[in-house]
Amino acid sequence: MKNHLVVLGAQWGDEGKGKIVDLLSSDFDAVVRYQGGSNAGHTVFVKGQKFVLHLLPTGLLHEHTVGVVAQGMVIDLELLVKEIEELESRGLRVYDRLYISDRAHLVLPYHKIMDALFERKGKIGTTLRGIGPSYMFKYGRKGIRVCDLRDRDRLYNLMKENIEFVRDLCEKVYCEDHNLDLEQIYYNTLENYEKIRERMIDATLLLLRYDGRVLFEGAQGTLLDIDMGTYPYVTSSNASALGLSNGTGLPPKYFSEAYFLGVFKAYTTRVGEGPFPTELKDEVGQELRDRGREYGSTTGRPRRCGWLDLVALKHAVEVNGLDGLVLTKLDVLDTFEEIKIGIAYEVGGRVIDHFPASLGELYEAKPVYKTFKGWLKDTRGAKSLEELPPKAIEYIEFIQSYLGIPVVMLSTGPERDEYLWLRGGVEIARLV
Repeated sequence: MKNHLVVLGAQWGDEGKGKIVDLLSSDFDAVVRYQGGSNAGHTVFVKGQKFVLHLLPTGLLHEHTVGVVAQGMVIDLELLVKEIEELESRGLRVYDRLYISDRAHLVLPYHKIMDALFERKGKIGTTLRGIGPSYMFKYGRKGIRVCDLRDRDRLYNLMKENIEFVRDLCEKVYCEDHNLDLEQIYYNTLENYEKIRERMIDATLLLLRYDGRVLFEGAQGTLLDIDMGTYPYVTSSNASALGLSNGTGLPPKYFSEAYFLGVFKAYTTRVGEGPFPTELKDEVGQELRDRGREYGSTTGRPRRCGWLDLVALKHAVEVNGLDGLVLTKLDVLDTFEEIKIGIAYEVGGRVIDHFPASLGELYEAKPVYKTFKGWLKDTRGAKSLEELPPKAIEYIEFIQSYLGIPVVMLSTGPERDEYLWLRGGVEIARLV
């Protein structure tokens, strides 16, 4: 039995990872978020209650788990404190089960100003939460880490230097004036720091010495990975398995004891700009959006929708070394008389079955489809394989055959208990 589990998004995010992590966390002792920031929006329904988590590990919704915010994340302290307080106001004990890496970088108000400025000048489709600029400062060696909050003088000087840099950038390069109040940012940051100070820790050391089972929770999706996604229309971190070691500080061989599980929807969506070969801009795309309620939990923006793209999904399987898949939102396809799956691309007069790096090729790519007859029966809430229509099973079997790995679970609705194992009803404790 493998000790650890990695749950990753296998498309452009919004695959339903939050529900899957919440469900599977019952068999684990700790849950770790290791990249991204408040641009994540993991939505979970538990006994009719809706929870939307942006920074906290989703597994904290189980009372027995420990949650770790690891070093690869960028943290908006104000939002983190609000998220903790919100969950505790709903009767969930969070604070004393949470650990925050002292190596994690902060998102500060001036990062959000830069984010909005960059987005106006060159549209990417970001969440405007300061994530990209925070990572820019990190790699430009101008970032402020959680551990820097311990030294007030150093913190003040770092903030002063950064605010002067951002003010010069705004005024002298972009000819825009922004009122950045150093004293207010400094004291607000310290006020929020005092509320989480006792939870700061060397999270790498904690995990290296931890003897329980750990679930690693990815945010966004593989096609938004800064290196392996549709660059530059990507997030600012490694949203694939590539982010595990640098996001946690754990050596690569640590994850040889992990089972890698990818989550994908029965169709494809993305938010923001960038190529999307199987996108449907017609009434079919709108029907997918309406039936799937495809609006962002973080931004509220309508998602672009299209048929399932197996070329892109195969890319995610290979990049992450996935062992198995979880299929979500199959029920959205229940009313379609005809369903298509993209199995290749036509690019420049040739047919390819791999996901190209070139943005130009991806924009040019025309999907080659395999067409299936719809099952026209309700799959919502199915509890056994026998309850699934034969044509739905045929759809799933084709996906498995193309990708070469099993679909081990179906999510059959938004609630925690709406799922179906496809491997003889095995429990996750036996699977990983």
